[in-house]
Amino acid sequence: MFLRSLRPTCHLCKINCSRKQSTWLSLSHAARIRRMCSGQKLQTHSQQNNTKFSYKPLCCFSTTNPVCKERGRKPGRDENEESIINKLAESQDEEADALHETDEYKQVLQEEFHYDGVHHSLMIIHPAIRWEKDKPRSTTPELQLSEACALVHSLPQWRVADTKIIKVKSHGGFIFMKGQLKELTDLVKSHKNISAVFVNVDILKINQVAMLQGAWQLPVFDRYTLVLHIFREYAHTREAKLQIALAEIPYIRGRLEQINEGQHDHVTGKMHYVVSGGFRFTYIQKRHALVAERERRLRGELEKVRQQREVLRQNRINQQYPTVAVVGYTNCGKTTLIKALTEDESLTPENRLFATLDVTVHQAFLKNMKVLLIDTVGFISDIPKTLMEAFSATLEDALIADVVLHVRDLSHPDYRNQDENVVDILGKLLSEEKLQNMLVVNNKCDLLSDDEKSSDGLNISAVTGSGLDELKTRLEEAIIKSTGRMRKVFRIPVGGDHLSWLYKNSTVLSITDGENGDSYLVETIINTAAYGKFKHLFSTNKRKP
Repeated sequence: MFLRSLRPTCHLCKINCSRKQSTWLSLSHAARIRRMCSGQKLQTHSQQNNTKFSYKPLCCFSTTNPVCKERGRKPGRDENEESIINKLAESQDEEADALHETDEYKQVLQEEFHYDGVHHSLMIIHPAIRWEKDKPRSTTPELQLSEACALVHSLPQWRVADTKIIKVKSHGGFIFMKGQLKELTDLVKSHKNISAVFVNVDILKINQVAMLQGAWQLPVFDRYTLVLHIFREYAHTREAKLQIALAEIPYIRGRLEQINEGQHDHVTGKMHYVVSGGFRFTYIQKRHALVAERERRLRGELEKVRQQREVLRQNRINQQYPTVAVVGYTNCGKTTLIKALTEDESLTPENRLFATLDVTVHQAFLKNMKVLLIDTVGFISDIPKTLMEAFSATLEDALIADVVLHVRDLSHPDYRNQDENVVDILGKLLSEEKLQNMLVVNNKCDLLSDDEKSSDGLNISAVTGSGLDELKTRLEEAIIKSTGRMRKVFRIPVGGDHLSWLYKNSTVLSITDGENGDSYLVETIINTAAYGKFKHLFSTNKRKP
């Protein structure tokens, strides 16, 4: 009988517990912490009042709970406890942020990229391929080495201690022959002020990095890791930071896959098991899971950025402003040219590689029309496509722009190789129609003599303003051709709504008086849709109802 009498109470306890559990699962991390801290406070308060009350409630919903006995009064918190709870909640919110790096992931970044804040003094080694099949034909080893030095100088307080060009068969295998490696090792160790080595290739395999770091006892960088250092140094907006964090993922994942294939077992010795949450993982499995979780969060945040960009892009389309994407090799003068066309003094171009990491839109007035100029991230040679794919969101605006303006630095000694690199990338991104409609300008012509200027493309100088008037004319012609706009002359009556409508929906070039003084001749640039709407609204041949 006693057990039967307890059944209703136990049943109520089960129902209440299930409700509590479902409520708990629906809470966020921050809310759970506040609940836990609140529970600890209640328990402490109960212990302090044990002398007054000698019983404890059987169930959490019991009305005999001494803490809740006074109706309408909730246990208070002191300021100290409130600050602790808020700090814990903020830490949980940080963990939910896609850019937040856990201690374990920071260790991964340190191992792969050497993000330690050290201002390195670098030895640059350029492995020049000697065989004709793989040898670059439009540049020289000296020019490639010069660009490698420019990459290092883009980082504040980094310096080049020494450089070395060494001929190799290919960038595969271990790159250097046994004698070459010994020569380089002696050279590196002879410099006491060298803190790292930069091997000027696009990306080193993990066995190559392990061998070189083991021989030189110094951090080893390739172009991929050095460019990421530059990106992290100058990224200021959240979008740029998200894209850089995403660009790190393929590099780390490639390293893990090479370890899994046995290329690095003899170096790390980390093929042991890791126990996490009661489960047994290998080192590779744990790292793969860590990288996959971070990639999932980063892509989720970047998708939100893409949606925001889509809204802004749709607003520009609704306003019917033509767009011009300004593209080119890094440090070719894109931002300087945009500043010259817009006369925007707030723009501050910098003479270094990758000065622009975010896509920015600027309004400019050409000779007869307003346009939007889109500044984009600069290209660079010998960079794996996975690095540029992470910046695909910034290139979307260039892909759908009405006109693409390719800016070349004609004063650079390696401009032909730079031009080939940009055209090769654009050929994979743009349609054939946009490539044919692309305008090419040769910038920095003020640094050249007349004999050195090129007949291929329009020669300009964004600094002196030379050739900019001709550029504006060509841009307008290209926009009219690509957007379906037309030059039309309308005869409209004086005093009607025609003129105000044309000002609002087209670009008015000129207005002259008609023969009898009762009309205007209005020359405009108008798109097909607006032209059809004008005829529908103001045609004198419309049937009257």
